[in-house]
This record gives sequence, C-alpha cells and structure tokens, in this order.
Amino acid sequence: MDGSLNFNRTWQDYKKGFGSLNDKGEGEFWLGNEYLHLLTMRGSILRVELEDWAGKGAYAEYHWRVGSEAEGYALQVSSYEGTAGDALIEGSVEEGTEYTSHAGMRFSTFDRDADKWEDNCAEVYGGGWWYNNCQAANLNGIYYPGGSYDPRDNSPYEIENGVVWVPFRGADYSLRAVRMKIRPFGTQ
Repeated sequence: MDGSLNFNRTWQDYKKGFGSLNDKGEGEFWLGNEYLHLLTMRGSILRVELEDWAGKGAYAEYHWRVGSEAEGYALQVSSYEGTAGDALIEGSVEEGTEYTSHAGMRFSTFDRDADKWEDNCAEVYGGGWWYNNCQAANLNGIYYPGGSYDPRDNSPYEIENGVVWVPFRGADYSLRAVRMKIRPFGTQ
C-alpha cells in the first residue's frame, strides 16, 4: 500500500502473519499462511485487486486453497475471472507458463526455498511468495514509488523484483496498491 513495511521475512513470519491495519482496514500486512490454510480448507474465492500509479484498477478472481504447512502452504488455484490477466495459473506466456505459473507451487521465503529455480527466488526477489522459476506475480515484492523501475539498477541480480502482476502492467512496473481478499464459496 505504501512501502512502509519490509516483506522480506522469514518462514515463521509468513506463517504467523505480520504488519497491521488502521481503523479503516487499510495497511501493510500479511494475514499469515497458517490462517490462509485454515480459512481456505474447504475452498474459497480469492479476489486480487490491483492499482497502478495512474489510478487504473484491475482484478483477478480465482477458486483457491492454501495447503497445510506440511504441504509447504501449496497454492491451489483454478477458474480465473477478471480484468488483470491470469498471472497465477497461466503465468507469463512470454516467459513460459511452465516457468511462471504459480499453481501448485509451495510457498518460499529466503530461509526456506521451495521453488523450481536452482537459486532461491525469495532471496533474490526479496519477499515470500508461491514462486516457480520464478514469477508472473509477486505481490510481496519491493515497493518502488512511481511504478516503472529499471531492473538493471538492482544488485547483485538484474531482476524484476517490484510488486508485480505481469499480465496487468509487466514485470518492470511496481504497483501502487494491491489487496488480496478471500471469502468462502457461496457468499457475495
């Protein structure tokens, strides 16, 4: 929402959750993977709301479930609908779905690598996420004010490590605000 909170956290931090909300329900936070697992055990709807720096919004909705800790908090997603493009299942067609789809991926942090890349995506990209090899979406990336940034300025790797949803604004554009909302099936 504003970049005030560092999302480059440990497995335990992501498990328990971190950050806080103001009285309007806004803020920088992660609910916690254990809570996400418990809330989605029977399946639910995930709505991802994205906003760029020009005020343009888009959304993506999925049926989703987060596995248990023993399952690595694996991401199960299906049934994309929306205006943002399908970053979680289809990934980045340009980079290859097999490398960028997040469906079925276990959660990774810098201290617990579960991605398919020979290096650690979470360590390189700077946030915990359901990385593949590595990403088409990373809502826990580095917050770059203004949107566009030059990956060549990132050291030691020249990588797209912003708050990204590739089908919406590309890999080298860090979004102004993102929200992940969940609700059980059958409710509006």
